[in-house]
Amino acid sequence: MRHLMLKLWRDDMGALIATEWVFVVTILVIGLVTGLKAVQQAVLNELEEVAGAIGALSQTYQFGGTSGCCSSSNGSSFTDTSNVFPLESCTEATDAAGASCPD
Repeated sequence: MRHLMLKLWRDDMGALIATEWVFVVTILVIGLVTGLKAVQQAVLNELEEVAGAIGALSQTYQFGGTSGCCSSSNGSSFTDTSNVFPLESCTEATDAAGASCPD
């Protein structure tokens, strides 16, 4: 009887191991989903910051004219205007300044 009890005690095969694996895999999947959601949110925040930085770049340029030896050239300039609409202040068709809100 003692020999049989030791044999059963040392037996690692059976449904108990499969059940443990189900629990381990379930915990890992739940942790993985939570971790990936946190990574997704962090990546979205960084991409929004990059988009804001790119949108804030000024594309304004200007160069002056020159003259000399009976000829001259005029200068030129371009001013970039912002097309950003504050979505919080948009009502149905116009924002606070009266400009049309994007769809």
